[in-house]
Parts: sequence; structure tokens; C-alpha cells
Amino acid sequence: MGWEQMEAGRPETIDQLLATAYQGLLREYRHEYLYKSALLNQYILRKYSLDDTILLNEFRIGKSVADAVLVNGTNKVFEIKTELDNPDKLVTQLADYYKAFSQVYLFVHERLEAKYRTVVNEKVGLILFTDNGGVLESRKAIRETNFLDAGTMMKSLRKAEYLELVKRLTGFLPDVTPVHLFKTCLAILTDFPVEEVLRHYYSIIKSRICEGTNRVISEYDLPDYLNFPFYILGLNENHYLSLQKILKTNI
Repeated sequence: MGWEQMEAGRPETIDQLLATAYQGLLREYRHEYLYKSALLNQYILRKYSLDDTILLNEFRIGKSVADAVLVNGTNKVFEIKTELDNPDKLVTQLADYYKAFSQVYLFVHERLEAKYRTVVNEKVGLILFTDNGGVLESRKAIRETNFLDAGTMMKSLRKAEYLELVKRLTGFLPDVTPVHLFKTCLAILTDFPVEEVLRHYYSIIKSRICEGTNRVISEYDLPDYLNFPFYILGLNENHYLSLQKILKTNI
């Protein structure tokens, strides 16, 4: 329904306007943002503690970019395929994800479940997005470690992080010129058992956890539709207080 057609119940504050827009998107245009928002609100926050869990947005793995990855005791990568997407690149994407993560999930609308079950193998987990914005786990992912690759893991990290990874495994950093540092680190990592590299890799990613942001998400009353951007941007209590004032502003 457009603004002009709203005779009763027209939003009066920015908060009400955003909530109305969000519901409109759920009805008419289920964009990827809605999936990511639901993933955090209906799946992550209900199943895991933010104290030892991190959800990362748009995480590069190999030549692909995962829509989201979760790292804690169980480490998952999520590929979202909305009703607006097609499965053309899916096989290549999933192959990349298994190089750095042992559990891979496909997140699709519930009406597309049958279609995507014929596209992916039984090891790929399936999570379903419902018409009312809910999330259902239709099939659990089966752990797969045969394709893990230390080089892919390293390349997905920031420079300071992959240096920390090397230091944790060897106890020192290589004494080489900057131009040779990356290749030297890569060669070192490939000499270690991939499962050992994986364990430290996940631990280093978890060091990105932002305690201040997690506390706001856990203790304060943010609207569900704002939890995801607030979390991904790593905002703090001061940001929350400023945001609350803005949301209550009359249109």
C-alpha cells in the first residue's frame, strides 16, 4: 500500500515508518536484507550466545563471497538465494565455502525448498525463510572436511590476522622482506595439518567479537529490523541512545 492510500494507521514517527516499510518488503519484495535480518534475529540470537559467537557479513572465501558466516563452537557459512536469485553460480560458491568451513547452509524461501533440494547434495544444510519472516531449519548440514584448504583460509583474513595465525602455529613470525611475507606465510601454513590451521583460524575470527555491540543487542530494546545493521556496523551504547531519539522523531 502506498503512502497516499493510507487513510488510517499512517506512520507518525520514524520508528513506525521503518516498521511499516519492513512489513511492506516482507509482503512484496523479499530482499536479501530481510533474510540476513531474520538470520540474526530468528536463528542466531535464539540458538547461540553472542558472548562466544560472531556473525560476519559478506565474507570472502576463495573467489566467492559468502552472504554470512557464523563462528563459534559450530562454524557455518550461509548462502542466501532469494526469490529474485538464480542458482547459476551455486555449485562454484559452495565448493569455495568448503575450503574454509566444514558446515555449509543454503538459506531460501520455503516455497523454493523443493527446487534447491535438487540442486545441492545432502551434506548442504537447508534453512527456510517463511512468509511471515520466520526461519526454519529444514535440514542440518553434515560436516565436511575433505576440501579444507589452509591457503584459502589465510587469504580470507586481514594481514594482522594471518600473521597472528602463523605466529600461533610456529611461535614466531618469518624474518623476510615485506614483499615476500605473504608467500612465506602461505608456505608455512600449508606445512601444518589443515584441521590444526582451522582451529586457530576460527579462534582468530572470533577475536572480532565486539562486546559493546553484543551488550546493546542483548540488553536493550532495538527493533528487530534494526538489529542486523546495528550488529554488523559494530555500534555501541552511545549510538543506541542517539538512534532512540531519532526513531521517536515525528515525521
